[in-house]
Amino acid sequence: MIPVSSQRIFVTGAGIVSPLGLDWRENEASFRANRTAFRPVTMFDVSERIAKTAAHVDLPTERLFLKTPRRREHLIDRGTKMLLLALRETLATARMPGLEGVDAIIIGTSAGAMGIGQEYFRHAASSPSKLPGQLSRLEFYQPQRQLNAIAMEYGWHGPMLLVSNACASGANAIGDAMAMIQTGKAKRVLAGGYDAIAELVYAGFDTLRALAPSGIPRPFDAARDGLALGEGAALVLLESEEAATERGAEALSMAAGYATATDLHHLTQPDPEGKAAIRTMTGACAMAGVSPSEVSYINSHGTGTPYNDVAEASAVKAWAGDDAAKIALSSTKSAMGHLLGGAGAVEAVICLMAMRGQWMPGSLNVRETDPAVCFDLVQSFREAPVPVALTNSFGFGGTNATLVFTSLDRPAAKASSPQSIPSAPLRIRGAGVVSPAGWSSQALLQAVTEKAELPTTECTRSIGTRDWTCLVRTAPAAPLDRLPKFPRLRRASPITKFSMGAALEALEQAGFPRGEGAGRLGIIQLMFNGCVQFSGKFYHEVVETPALASPLIFPETVYNAPASHVAAYLGVDGPATTLIGESNAILEGASMAHTWLTQGLVDHVLLIGAEECDWLGAEATSYYHPDLIATEGAGALLLSLQGSGLQLHHTPALAFHHEGEKAAHLQALALQPEFNRPRHISGLAGIPMLDHSEATAGNRHAEEHHPRQVLGESMGAAGALQLALAATLAKQTAEPVSVTLPGSLCAVYGAVITPVG
Repeated sequence: MIPVSSQRIFVTGAGIVSPLGLDWRENEASFRANRTAFRPVTMFDVSERIAKTAAHVDLPTERLFLKTPRRREHLIDRGTKMLLLALRETLATARMPGLEGVDAIIIGTSAGAMGIGQEYFRHAASSPSKLPGQLSRLEFYQPQRQLNAIAMEYGWHGPMLLVSNACASGANAIGDAMAMIQTGKAKRVLAGGYDAIAELVYAGFDTLRALAPSGIPRPFDAARDGLALGEGAALVLLESEEAATERGAEALSMAAGYATATDLHHLTQPDPEGKAAIRTMTGACAMAGVSPSEVSYINSHGTGTPYNDVAEASAVKAWAGDDAAKIALSSTKSAMGHLLGGAGAVEAVICLMAMRGQWMPGSLNVRETDPAVCFDLVQSFREAPVPVALTNSFGFGGTNATLVFTSLDRPAAKASSPQSIPSAPLRIRGAGVVSPAGWSSQALLQAVTEKAELPTTECTRSIGTRDWTCLVRTAPAAPLDRLPKFPRLRRASPITKFSMGAALEALEQAGFPRGEGAGRLGIIQLMFNGCVQFSGKFYHEVVETPALASPLIFPETVYNAPASHVAAYLGVDGPATTLIGESNAILEGASMAHTWLTQGLVDHVLLIGAEECDWLGAEATSYYHPDLIATEGAGALLLSLQGSGLQLHHTPALAFHHEGEKAAHLQALALQPEFNRPRHISGLAGIPMLDHSEATAGNRHAEEHHPRQVLGESMGAAGALQLALAATLAKQTAEPVSVTLPGSLCAVYGAVITPVG
C-alpha cells in the first residue's frame, strides 16, 4: 500500500556543491558545457591502486565555521564544509534567514567524517601511548558531532537524523523528510546528503575492482570499465503546501513521489533483473500519481560498472514497457563521479535544475551504447521540457530508492486511506537482547536488578603494543540455538550476529519465531561506530600492504551491512534503513517506525541498536575516562500499532550545545507527570564527570536501575538496551517504567513504557 497525502509537498529551497561547482549557477554552467571534473588524486597515495583519478571539490579558503574555536577548525571534515555551503544556498533560495521554523534535519551519508577517523587510526596504530589530540579526533569523527557544528552556527536545537544506507542515503533522507510532512509530524524539513573522498573508501572500491582503470566513467557504454569517485553535498527544503503559503514561499517544484525497497540478492551486486528498482520506480510514481509515459527525464543511478548499468536498464524496461524508448535518461556521474552518500541528494537537486531550466544534462563519455539501453540516452546537454523528473539511487546492502519531482502546475495525486489510525501509539510486541550478561532479555534484567559484577578482560591490540591497561566486557559466544545457519553469517561481523540474535528474540516474544507470520516487516537499525573490527582490519591492510587489501572485508565495513544481512535472512524486501548517531537516537528510529506504520508500508518494524567492540573502540572509550569500560551487544524491539503488550511514548528530541542546557531540560523532564514513575531506567554510568547532566537533574523514582554501570559503555547499543530492559521490566511487573537517555553530545530524550491490555 502506498498512501498519499492530499496536501502537496513543495521544494522551496535547494543548494548544491559538487566537483562541477560550489553552487547552482556553477553546476548548471558545467552541465551546459558538457564539462567533466576528473583529475589525479593528490589527497593521499594511490601509487599502488589500479585507479588513480577522482573528482574533487575545490573548497573556498575562507573560514566557514565561525562558532567553532580556531584551534578545532582542522577537525571539521571536508564533507561537513560542503554541507554548510549547500545549506547556505538552500536558505538563500528559500529566502529564509536561518533555521527558525525548520522542524527537523535529515542528512544522509555513507562515510561520515571518515578522514578524521583515519587520522585517529594512524595515530593509534603508530604509538603505544595515549596521544594529545586523540580525544578531539574521536569527538569530531562522529558524524553527529560534525552536524552539531552546523547546528551551533545557526543556534538550532531541533532533531537531527543521520541516515546511512550507503549510496542511497541522500535519496532516503529526502524521502524520510517527505514522510514526516505527509503524516503531519512536520511542516518544514531540511534534507539531503553529503560525502567527501576518503582514503579508506577509495581503497575499498579499488579492491573491489569497481573503479575505472581508465579514470573515466562511461555509464551505459558497451565498454565501460567502472565508476569514478567524487564528493559533494546537496540539500533541499521541503514544506507542506500550508507552511509554504503561510510565509509566501516561492516553490521550485513538488516533491511528489518516493519509494524504497531492499534488494536481497547480494551485499554489493544488484539483482540482474532489478526487481527492487522496479518496485521503487513503480511505488514512487504511484505516490506521485504519474505513469511511466509521463516521466520526462530520469537521472539514473548509472555508475558505469558492468552489473549496475545493465540491472538498471532491465528495471527501466520492465517498469516502463514500450514507453521506455520515449523516456530521456542520463547519468551525471559521468561528469562528477559517484558521490556515495551525497549522490542521491545531489542528483535530486540536478533534477530540480533540469525542471527549472527545461534542459537535460548529458551522459558523457559514451562511445558505443550498450545493447541493454532501451531508453533515450541523453549523451550531451539538451534543451527540452521536463515537467516530471525521476531519480534512482541504489546502494550497498541492497538499498534502493526512487524520488519523483513534478512541476507546480500538476495537481496533487488523489490521497489513499492509510490502513492504520495516524494517532495510534506505538506498541512493543517483543524485546530482544544480546549483552555481556547473555543472549536474552531475561539475562540482562537479572544482571541489572542484581547489580551483577560481570567479568572484564584486558583488550589486546591487533597492531603494535600499548603502555596502559584497557578493559572490555564482551558478549559471550552465541548459544547453539540462538543464530540460524545462514550463509551470510559465516563471515559477517560480530555486530551483525548481535543484531540477528536480538531481532530473533524480539520476534519470538511476539509470537513470530524466525519472523514467520509477522507479515510485512521493516527494519531500522542504529549504530555509533558500526563494524569496527572489519574497518580496523581493512584500514590496517590499506596502510601496511595496499596492494593486498582484502575485497571481502570492505563491503562488511559499511554502516548498513548488518541491517542488510538481517533483512536477507528474514526476507525483508521493503524498507530497511540504518541510522547513525548517539545511542539515544534509537528514539528517532522509533518515530520513523511510527511513520512507516502510519503510512501502512509495513505491519511491524524491528528497531535495533547494536555495537561491537575491538581494541580501537576500547582505547577510544578509555580516552573519555579511564574507568569507563567498553562493551558490546544489541537491543531490539518489535513495534506495531496494534495488539496488546506495551505502549511506547517518548519526548521529541532537543539538541543542546552545553551541559547546563541538558541538565535543565532533564530536570524539567523529571517533573513531567508521565515521567514521574516508580520504576526508572537511567543513563548514569557511575562516573561523576560523565553523569553531571543527569545527576544534576535529580530523580523522583522509588526504584532505579543503571544498566551502564553493570554493562559498561555500549555506545550505539546503550539506548536500545535501556529500552529493551524497560520493556522486559514493565512486562514482568505490569507497571510503567520511565527511561532517560541524555546522550553525551547533542540530543536529550525521555521515554515511558506502559503496559496495555
